[in-house]
Amino acid sequence: MANNVSVATWQAEPSIRERSGDYPKVRERTFWSVLSDDKYYKWLLLVPLLLVLIIFMLYPLLYCLWYSFHEFGMVKAATFIGFENYRDVLRDGEFWLALGRTGIVLVISIGAELSIGMAVAVLFNREFKGQNPIRGFILLPLLIAPLAVSMMWNFFLQYDFGIVNMVFGLVGISKVSWFAPGVGLYTIAAISVWQWVPFSIFVLLAGLKSLPRDSFEAARVDGAGPWYTFRRLTLPNLAPLIMIIVLLRTMWLVRLFDPLYGTTRGGADTELLDWQIYRNTFVYFDIGRGSTLAIISLFLTMIVCGILFNQLMKALAATSE
Repeated sequence: MANNVSVATWQAEPSIRERSGDYPKVRERTFWSVLSDDKYYKWLLLVPLLLVLIIFMLYPLLYCLWYSFHEFGMVKAATFIGFENYRDVLRDGEFWLALGRTGIVLVISIGAELSIGMAVAVLFNREFKGQNPIRGFILLPLLIAPLAVSMMWNFFLQYDFGIVNMVFGLVGISKVSWFAPGVGLYTIAAISVWQWVPFSIFVLLAGLKSLPRDSFEAARVDGAGPWYTFRRLTLPNLAPLIMIIVLLRTMWLVRLFDPLYGTTRGGADTELLDWQIYRNTFVYFDIGRGSTLAIISLFLTMIVCGILFNQLMKALAATSE
């Protein structure tokens, strides 16, 4: 009986339990205390980035995709025409010519940047006097705005009063029309290489500095020559960095625009895919066709970069073994 009374008293008077300390008093969680919890705080930090992506990437992409299914010339309201724009673009010979020129510039630029970048990186991997000022000087092209670079080279390569042709004349070489049909496309690629080869140099140089020395010393003791060491040790270890350079430069070169704007403006058979998008959208005001070209360009870039990313993962897996 006494036990029943004590249990009833204990259940009836919650203040006794609070004073006894057997059950701590639970505080109500406020909104800010929930957000400051580790479980939710990490997602809170991502909110600004997600908003930026939605406003500046996802919304324009969906808007462009919507216009690609419409005929819209900024004169009358957009008219839905389905896949007609895509059919017209894929049947257009100018599109395939621009795509082919873009591929040529991409192959030439990446090949030249990797070759020159590797040669200079191997040279700079050795200690010599004045290496820091020389490295800083080589980095300068990356610090100049791409449009300023194209205008500078347009001035240097002018046929009549350009510095390059003036030097050629002094040494007895005939003048070259650098922006003529058949030459201008390679000039555009050379301008891009000149500006972006420092990127390859310093990425590969950082990779050379981080290579394990033990393997190279063992190969030297075994009598391996410089070419064998470079082919069997240096290149396999630098494969992930090479793939990163190829991946990034592919994405940038598909959107190559500034060298064209500062030089040929797409003339002399130098129109690339990105310039064709600009011409249709902002010169002819054919928003539907320009949006279609942009979506096709994005789709092709995603396919190529997906293949390159897969190769990058394989290179990373091979170096980690």
